[in-house]
Amino acid sequence: MKALMEKREALLAEMDALINMGETEARAYTDEETARAEQIRVQLDEIDATIAKSEEFRSYADRPAVETRAAAPASGMDTKAAINAFTRGQRVETRANETMLTNSNGLIATDFSTDVIREARDLAGISNYITMVEARGEYKQIVSDKDYTVGGSWVAEAGAIGVSEARWTTLTIGKYKYASTVVLTLEMLSQTVEEFDVMSEIFTQYSRDFAYALESGIIKGTGDSYGQPTGLISGGTGVTAKAEAAITATEIIDIYHGLKGAYMPGSVWVMNNKTLGAIRKLTDATGQYLFHQNELSTGYAGTILGRPVLISSVMDDMATGTKPIIFGDLSQGYKGVLSPDVTLTVLNELYAGIGAKGVQGILWFGGKPVNNEAYEVITMA
Repeated sequence: MKALMEKREALLAEMDALINMGETEARAYTDEETARAEQIRVQLDEIDATIAKSEEFRSYADRPAVETRAAAPASGMDTKAAINAFTRGQRVETRANETMLTNSNGLIATDFSTDVIREARDLAGISNYITMVEARGEYKQIVSDKDYTVGGSWVAEAGAIGVSEARWTTLTIGKYKYASTVVLTLEMLSQTVEEFDVMSEIFTQYSRDFAYALESGIIKGTGDSYGQPTGLISGGTGVTAKAEAAITATEIIDIYHGLKGAYMPGSVWVMNNKTLGAIRKLTDATGQYLFHQNELSTGYAGTILGRPVLISSVMDDMATGTKPIIFGDLSQGYKGVLSPDVTLTVLNELYAGIGAKGVQGILWFGGKPVNNEAYEVITMA
C-alpha cells in the first residue's frame, strides 16, 4: 500500500508539472504531453481502484472470525507465533489444508516469505520507478533496433507505401540468486524469553538486506558474466561532466534538455545525498536555486528543474571517472524481473555440530536496460 501511495503522489506531481509547463509557457499542450497526461489519468484510476478494493477486502478481514476447526491453526497459534515456536525446536502441528509450516524440510510459510519481498520493494525506492514484472522462469523482452526505425513517409493519394527497415530483437532477462544464512545459537534461542519475536527481527534484517540487493542490482549490477542483474549505469545515453568532482548549473540544465521530450514526463533524477547536497547550492542565471524541497510524504527528496529526485546510497560520489547521476524515464529504460518465490528455510541439521540453527533466505531477481535513449548516465571527467 505504501508503494502505491508513493507512486500516486509521484504521478500527481508529474501531472501538476505538465499543467504548470503549459500555463507558464502560454502554449497549447503537445501531442506527447497530452498522451502522457492520459497515461497518468489511466494509472491514477487504476491505483485508486486498487486502493479502494484493498479497503474493501480489509473490511472483510475485520469481520469476526467464525468459530470452526478450519478457522485457526491446530496449534492455536498465528503464523508468526508458530514460526517462532518452530525455530526454537518446539513441535508445531499443521493440518493437510494449511501451509503454515513444513516440519519435514524447515520451509517457512509462503505468506510470511512474500511479506519480506513486499517490504524489500518498499525500502528499495528505485524498484517502484522501473518496470517490474513477476516471473518464475526467464523473461523475454522485445526491443527495437534504434538504427533501423519505422521511418515512414508522407504518401500521395493512391501512392505506394514503402516497406520499413525497422528491426526488433528479443532480449532475455534471466534471474540471479541472492542468498544469505543467519545463524542463531541455541543459547540465544533458549535463553531469550518466549515472547521475544525471533522471526520479526529476522524479517526486518532480511527485508533491509534484500532491499539493498535490489537497489544495488538495479543501479550497479555487473551483468550476466558475474551472475548479477545488469545495472542502469551499464546502459543509457552517456554524458561526461567537465570536472572530476563537481558539476555546474549549466551542465545540469544541459542534461535536462538532452533528454528526448517523449521521456521527460516520466523522468526522475537519481543520486546520493552527498551529490544532492552539492547541487542544492547551484543557482541559474536569475539566481534561482535548481533544487526545490518537497514534503517528505511525497516519497522523493524534492525536484530539480521540476523533476523528482530519488536518493540512493548505492550511487557514487562525484569523483574522477565515477557515475554519480542518472536522469530519465526509468520505467521505459529498465525492466526488472522478480520471482514471487522468496525462500526462507530453517536449517536444523547443518549447524547442529556447533549448537546452532540457521535461517537461510534466497531472493531471485534479474534486470537489464531495455531502452538506452530513455535515460542519461552522467560520468565525471
